[in-house]
Amino acid sequence: MTNKIPQKFLGSLSSYGPQIYDGNCGKTICWGYRIIKHLGEERFGELQQYGDMECIYPSWFLITKKLTREEAEKKYGKITDEEFGPRGGWKSVTFGKTNFISKHLRD
Repeated sequence: MTNKIPQKFLGSLSSYGPQIYDGNCGKTICWGYRIIKHLGEERFGELQQYGDMECIYPSWFLITKKLTREEAEKKYGKITDEEFGPRGGWKSVTFGKTNFISKHLRD
């Protein structure tokens, strides 16, 4: 992922910064841009080459950086717990005392 967004898109995007937060602890898990103007199908498709498109209803975001497990470990502490459901599905991970439920930290 890259932060080198062509000038032609900058009027349609918010400024770069934290965009998506973990639903449990509220810590930032994704950085990038919120799409603030309609792009149209062609430009929307073209923008996808610069990051991951994510929808948190009702907004769309161009995500160029995601918190990794390694970064979370450095910032919050080593993994102290990881929770799985009764069929083995991943539910959450705790770094130090900070518990995340975001799928971005699943692997």
